[in-house]
Amino acid sequence: MKQVIIIYRKRENLNAVNFIKQDLETVFGHHVLFENFFLCDLKEGMQLTADAFLALGEDVFYRVKDHVEDFSRIIKMNRSPERSALNMISKIPANTSVLVVNDTYASSIDTVNSFYEVGISHINMIPFDEELEHTGIYDRFQIAITPGETALVPHHIQKVIDIGYRRVSFDTMFKLKNMLELDVALIDRNIYRHIYTILEPDTAFHANYIYGFLKSEMLSHMANSAKMGLILADNNYQPVYINDRAAEIFHCSNKAHLHIEEYIDEQILKNEDLTETTLEIFQNRYNYSRHVITLMDEVIGHYIILTEKNEPESASKKKGLFAKYQFRDIVYCSACMDEVIRTSRQIALTDHTVLIRGESGTGKELIAQSIHNASHRSKYPFVAVNCAALPDSLLESELFGYEKGAFTGAASKGQVGLFEQANHGTIFLDEIGDISPKLQLRLLRTIQERQIMRIGSDRVIDIDVRFITATNRDLEASVKRGDFRNDLFFRLNVLPVVIPPLRERKEDIPLLLEHFLGDRYQSITPQEQTALMNYDWPGNVRELENTATYVLTLSKLPGYLFKKTIKGEARKFSADSTDDLRRWIIQQHETVSHGVGRPLMLRELALQGYTVSDVRLRKMLKDMQDAGYIDIARGRGGTRITEKGKAHLTHLQKE
Repeated sequence: MKQVIIIYRKRENLNAVNFIKQDLETVFGHHVLFENFFLCDLKEGMQLTADAFLALGEDVFYRVKDHVEDFSRIIKMNRSPERSALNMISKIPANTSVLVVNDTYASSIDTVNSFYEVGISHINMIPFDEELEHTGIYDRFQIAITPGETALVPHHIQKVIDIGYRRVSFDTMFKLKNMLELDVALIDRNIYRHIYTILEPDTAFHANYIYGFLKSEMLSHMANSAKMGLILADNNYQPVYINDRAAEIFHCSNKAHLHIEEYIDEQILKNEDLTETTLEIFQNRYNYSRHVITLMDEVIGHYIILTEKNEPESASKKKGLFAKYQFRDIVYCSACMDEVIRTSRQIALTDHTVLIRGESGTGKELIAQSIHNASHRSKYPFVAVNCAALPDSLLESELFGYEKGAFTGAASKGQVGLFEQANHGTIFLDEIGDISPKLQLRLLRTIQERQIMRIGSDRVIDIDVRFITATNRDLEASVKRGDFRNDLFFRLNVLPVVIPPLRERKEDIPLLLEHFLGDRYQSITPQEQTALMNYDWPGNVRELENTATYVLTLSKLPGYLFKKTIKGEARKFSADSTDDLRRWIIQQHETVSHGVGRPLMLRELALQGYTVSDVRLRKMLKDMQDAGYIDIARGRGGTRITEKGKAHLTHLQKE
């Protein structure tokens, strides 16, 4: 049981003292033991001990502070008239001068102010000062209002309106409940009743309390119906709410008794990268997940979910719609990548659209998955779509879904689209720069309205998804050419993340290669390390990973890494010669196993001093494809030489 000391100025008016004590006991019941104390009994050096203190009046508040160890435990008590007093006072004729009588002049002033604050202004209220009664200034008054102090009213007053002792105010009750950490339904019910018996100006405060209580009860009912343990904590990991299941897991009755650090190691609790793991609490194993709660971009709290270890995988994980990687999985040491990670962590705390830009092979999807896993959507699906890998018609049906019979070959039951499957989670649209103008328009409306319509349907479906997109294209140039919608670009480019190519962060190369090779990294010689650092890595981290695979398989580095390229001399050919370009492509194919993309070709040509426009290169590649010399894959596949092309190039080299 909690103990509260109520401190008064003097003990003369014991009826009022007992009324206040009874008013408090009606609300807090047997949960709090209230004790009356008077300033006249306070001796020098005396220390008062209790869980909280209520001081009746400003002078009491300041005089008692030196006799209480923790000054923050003192609450200045406010009082409010009974609501029934409003009806009695409203019957007094307008502009009547009325004397307000209380046990002290200060209390009379408080009573007058309390009426003015609730809007009673049709009469003139004058506070009574007993020391001035002999002067005759109150002789003209015929009506007096008093809160239970009828004996103090001057005898000549003809009409006395006794409104009863003032009640303890709502804000005092509310502060005391919170200070004592009494999360008790009975007390909440009693405070709710108390609100409707008193007359106070701040009705908005009352309404907020009631509405907040209603919301809290609804959410509490839903949370207590859950099978998992739920903990809501502030930014210092102090519990604000725990549901019944969490109380069972931690063997505690309420949040006041739970100290999270005693059960969850601080390295897990406060590690911003470690948002999911397995814990053992009282010899039971649980899946632990932690999520941040933000106000704009400010972290204000966390919620923790604990589920039984043997619970089945979620439907999204069974379908493979989840993000595998987190920020801690990204291997780097360079300052530029550190800035990318730092920015991405901040972005993860928001719900805005993200555009990740970088050359092929830099790890755009790795960043996208990490952002998802660090966001509040991490428990929901992560759906990745390569927009360049599918024809427009197929991509549209995959994204938006379709109704049965929507088109020839449609599934008999229709199909749920990827936007719907990503609901509450994240959809990652890779190679976004490759979608057609028609699909661009439809995507724009989806991002704007957060609504979709399946193909062949007339029904709008609301979706709640976060959009993360990625591209290796120069979208600004595409907008200027008219290949990409200007309005869609600005919808996508809300939070841009630019991943630098590997050649701009070569200090990451040894760390990445050691990650890929493991113990075999020790076999890399100083000469080989020099070759690795001198190479420009046009395929970025993906090419470096291919190199590691080459080493693990053949125990040596690929020979092309040791070939020195003298700018403007090696691989000489005429930019106007299709045969020379064919020869150059086969040389590239021999060094890069995953194919050569057009952006890479243009960049390599520029590095060697040749200027070839994108339009020119497209035409030359198209001619080679029509001749059967190359295959041009969609998306990341790049350009690959066919057997016919190799034979043709062998013939050219002999000439």
